[in-house]
Amino acid sequence: MMRAKRGGVSSWVVILGVICIALVLFTGVVHAAHFHANGQIDQDCALCVAAHQAVQVAALVVVILCSQPVERRTAERASPTPRQRFLLKLANRPPPVPVFA
Repeated sequence: MMRAKRGGVSSWVVILGVICIALVLFTGVVHAAHFHANGQIDQDCALCVAAHQAVQVAALVVVILCSQPVERRTAERASPTPRQRFLLKLANRPPPVPVFA
């Protein structure tokens, strides 16, 4: 049995992961490249039957949006707090006074 470890993971775990990734990639390529000579769906082909049974026909949904303009009824209130979100206190400091000894 393989006991070698690489970075704390057994080598058989790495090999199993690579095999799983390769299997997923291979089946994806097989599904994408699958075709028949006559271009029609073959009823004896398990891949064709499974692919076409899983496809669902979606109904078209139409959403009708209606918007109406909104009118302001009251005047905007004056806010006692400043309009800025962040006040930088260091920007309000007077320049430093030179100290001569």
